Amino acid sequence: MSRSKTAILMMILGTSIIVFFILNLLLGSVSIPVCDIIEILLGQKSDNVIWTNIILKSRLPQSLTAAMAGAGLAVSGLLMQTVFRNPLAGPSVLGISSGASLGVACVVLLSGSIGGVALSKLGVIGEVTITLSAIVGSLLIMALIAFVAQKVRGNVTLLIMGVMIGYIANAIIGVLKFFSA
Repeated sequence: MSRSKTAILMMILGTSIIVFFILNLLLGSVSIPVCDIIEILLGQKSDNVIWTNIILKSRLPQSLTAAMAGAGLAVSGLLMQTVFRNPLAGPSVLGISSGASLGVACVVLLSGSIGGVALSKLGVIGEVTITLSAIVGSLLIMALIAFVAQKVRGNVTLLIMGVMIGYIANAIIGVLKFFSA
């Protein structure tokens, strides 16, 4: 691809990010006029306190979080693809996604067998518990992969080990599902 086509593509992508960011601020279940949104974002007093809360406490944080998460995922994906020299490399290839699923499955099944209360009924505490269990599960698998990476010298071998670890985690999830029913 030539430099001019790449520059045009990057301008289109950059413009689309800005447009979607603005659309995320404008669109929602509550219709807020554009002039009021601009006033709220510029810090001017708005007549409607509810609109100010919707923009500043809901829509703006959602838009910023989406932009930051997208940027982080793009950078991490590029790094994984660069390190492994494989355009298909990702967290699922190394088994990290399966580790997160295994962490959630263990915590959900453990919470059901101990207290008989589903985590979804605990509100924010249940959601935080599920999120933390996914993080712990993925970090444990990542630590295992880092340990294996010290013993193995080839990237291809490490990818194969990651796929194997992912399949083992999925097999454990399958066994847990079988015994939970």
